[in-house]
Order: sequence, then structure tokens, then C-alpha cells
Amino acid sequence: MKFRKLGRTGLEVSCVGFGALPLPGLDEEGASVVLNTALDCGMNFIDTARSYRESEELVGKAVHERRGEFYLATKARTRREDQIMEELETSLGFLKTDRFDLYQLHFVNSEDDLEDVLSCDGALSVLKKIREKGIIDHIGITGHDPDLLMKAAKTGEFDTVQGALSYIEKPQAALDLVEYCSQNDIGFIVQKPLAGGAIVNARSALKWILQHPVSTVIPGMMLKNQVIKNAAVADEDYSLTGREIDELDGIIAGLDKDFCRRCYYCHPVCPENIRIGVILEFFGKARFPENIPVGRRWYRDYKINASNCTECGLCMAECPYELPIIDLLKEAHVLLKDPQGHQDPQGHQDPQGHQDPAK
Repeated sequence: MKFRKLGRTGLEVSCVGFGALPLPGLDEEGASVVLNTALDCGMNFIDTARSYRESEELVGKAVHERRGEFYLATKARTRREDQIMEELETSLGFLKTDRFDLYQLHFVNSEDDLEDVLSCDGALSVLKKIREKGIIDHIGITGHDPDLLMKAAKTGEFDTVQGALSYIEKPQAALDLVEYCSQNDIGFIVQKPLAGGAIVNARSALKWILQHPVSTVIPGMMLKNQVIKNAAVADEDYSLTGREIDELDGIIAGLDKDFCRRCYYCHPVCPENIRIGVILEFFGKARFPENIPVGRRWYRDYKINASNCTECGLCMAECPYELPIIDLLKEAHVLLKDPQGHQDPQGHQDPQGHQDPAK
């Protein structure tokens, strides 16, 4: 296993870490097998979250006795001062630990979210006080919008940034963010390296990512064999063969014609400030019925959503893939708007227990 520095934290983390989002699909024995295999293979960074259903509990039960062998990161979606400590204490209990190496503000995807986080009585202010008590060592931020994450990174407030990057979804904004973090000693954690399952060959996908100055990549894993193969990539030459490139390019060519690569070229030209790429990501995932409830909950967080589209067409003129964005936004709004108009409190876990498809 090769290791890289997690920005200014100084932590030396395995360049391939363990993304714990899929663990709730396993029983306790299965989760224990994959997690302990990961540690045996040299992975020393485990990333989970409060919103990943039973993920924290499964991690805690499986590897708490090996706590000294890995760095532990979790996340909370709450932005409110009065809720952050409750979330933190719940995570400490489930994970059977007394401290976190990294605690991340989860799913910061809108300007309002970022403002809430950075406000004088927001979650960041509270986490700084908690850090002084030694309960958390470092503070990070996660999200899906590289432009917004760049704004967050430039505040200098965060030790790490976690965002999406893959061979399929490699917008210049994301690559610029990775480079900025590298140049400014901010750890960059790669989520969704397989583009939500679009890339079948994990080896090629991970090699491409590790060519870049990222700190670690955290694929979700549910099988012992997946863990072993992904860990082995860390010790390989990261250059891609012509055959591997052709295979990855073939995946791109075979994608649905309406698949949004999240290049975000449409974002700066939208006069209504609609986060088009993020909304289309929710839309794509919500096409699977089991993801609709959580997709609708996320969509409610956006005060400016697809219904604000004036059909000016500026986004379509900028789209390098010639997507029918206006029509897609209409379809997205129909699917994602809450038919009952329920307003769940921000950060409330989905009652159906659906996973946050962040990776």
C-alpha cells in the first residue's frame, strides 16, 4: 500500500481508502469481513456518515478493537448549532470511539448551505469549539458541486475537501479544485470514483484518479475480493494502457444520450442561478424508484430549483454534450417535487432508510 499526506492534517493515509456507504447492504458478519480485510490490506482510512443508515454501527462493531490501525472520518448534514453536538455524540456511540480524526460537514451543495455553515452561529463555529476539546482533530467539507467546494476551500477554514471525480465525470472545475487543494495543503478525498456504477473496471478507474494529486480515493466495497483488488491498485503503475483507455472511452460512448457528465459549463451562464448539474444528478439517481424519497428530500433543500427555469436556452448553448437541458429540468421537477409538500427538518434521516448516493 502507498500512502499520501492528507493535506495540512499531516496524516499519512492510504491512497486507496474504504468508503463505507454500501455497508448497510451487508449483515454484521459480512461487514466485518470486508472491513477487516481492508485493514489487513493496508487501508488505513475509513469514511462513513450519519446518513449512511447503519454504516456507522457496522464499522464500530467490526473494527473498534483495531481503532489504532486506521484514521476514522464521519460526517453530519446538520447545519444547526443546537443539533451538531447531538449528531456527533450519536456517531461516537455507534463507532465505539472517543474521537474522530476527521469530522466533515456533509452534502454542502448550495450557496445557502455554505452560508449557514460559515455563519457565526453555524456548524463550523461549533466544530471549532469541539476541536479545542480534542473530540475531533480536523474539519472537512463534502459536496457535489466543485465550484461551491472551491469557494469553501478558498476560505481556508477546511482541512479537507471531499468531492466527486472519475474518468467519466472529470469537469475542469473538479480538476481545478484538486489542483488548488494540492497547492494549498488541503487534503482532497475522491468520492464516486466509479461514476455511480457506470464504470465496471474499478482498476482502470482508480489508476486514472491516482494520476492526480489527490490524497485518497474511497470506493464503496461490499465484497472481500473487491477490497483485495482495489487495495492492489495502490502499488501499481498508474499509467493506463491503450486498451484500458479504449475501454473507458467505450463506456462513455455507450452512456445514455441524456447522461449528465456534470461538467458544469451550464452553471455560470444560468441567469436564475440554478445548479443544473447537481439537480440532474439527483434526477438520474431518482429514476430508480428506491431513490425517489431521498431525492425529493434533497431537492427540497434548493430554494432555487428546476421550476425557476425561464427556458432562455443559455445552458443548452454551453453544453458540450448537447443535452436537452430544458426538457430534462422539467422532467426532474415533476419527479423530484414532493407531491405532499412535506417539509422535513434539514438533516433529518430519510424515514425509509435510503442511502445517500454520494459515492
